[in-house]
Amino acid sequence: MKLYLRTQEPGDRRDHVHYDRCFEVASQAEWRARIAEVGDAILTSVLEPSGERFRLTGRHLYTRSHPHETHYVYDPAVHSSYREAAGRLAARIEAAIGDSKRCLVYLPLRGALPIWRAVRRHFRGDYPVGRLEEYHAVTSSFVSYPDELGIRGRNGGRASGRYANILELRRLRDWCIRQMGFDHMLYVDEIISGGMMRGHVNEMMQLGVTDLLPVTVAALADSFGTRSKANGYLASLADSRRIHAFLWEGCHTLVSEDQKFTLGTHYTDHAFGPHVVPVLTDALGWYEEKRRFDTDVLGSPAGFE
Repeated sequence: MKLYLRTQEPGDRRDHVHYDRCFEVASQAEWRARIAEVGDAILTSVLEPSGERFRLTGRHLYTRSHPHETHYVYDPAVHSSYREAAGRLAARIEAAIGDSKRCLVYLPLRGALPIWRAVRRHFRGDYPVGRLEEYHAVTSSFVSYPDELGIRGRNGGRASGRYANILELRRLRDWCIRQMGFDHMLYVDEIISGGMMRGHVNEMMQLGVTDLLPVTVAALADSFGTRSKANGYLASLADSRRIHAFLWEGCHTLVSEDQKFTLGTHYTDHAFGPHVVPVLTDALGWYEEKRRFDTDVLGSPAGFE
């Protein structure tokens, strides 16, 4: 499988915004060793199920814990609502980023990726290679960096994946955005209460990312937005031009929220750090939840390279 590593090491990035190092790994032991080699300079990583796949193990990897996992029932109407909301959002995003020549698409894993893929398939414009550049940030709050690395959060304690958002944005701000010619950032995410999106946007402003380029914030909202407490605040940022635009559409249920078997991604161990891996069956394929979601919302199941 292919491992994409990002580091906190200084230096302009000009070739790959999405990663600093890339390796083919043939086992979980090799995957862990490649990450460990980076030491305390590690930022985040993503393991893609390309090439020769292998079975991963981990205490959190296959446990059904979230209600969307324990109470999963296939409902095509829920998928239809998600797909239709993504179509409406796509049209609004295209209008907002239409003048961009090179847009950085900021996608916090795990929740943003299925939304972006659902939205992207509805785009009607011409998008040559490089015009929409995906960045898979790893920001889950329930994972933590190993204590021995000494990576500390704002309060001085062991940093969580939530703090990784700041580290990801610093990397982009200092070494990528200007150096690689980005002229717009599209931040896509999910909204339940909206607290996470609000926090991420605040950090973009505090770190000066919004001073470097226009930032459009776009989301799908659970329960048609009725659970969100942040929409008014985010809309006010757009009204005051602190961000370029805030766009959202509601759907019945964000069925992919914290549902690792629909997302197809998770973590082997919450204490190992923000390192995303694929969630595969014993046969090294996708679970039924993801196959059905991909078919209904994206048009076909995701393949393997």
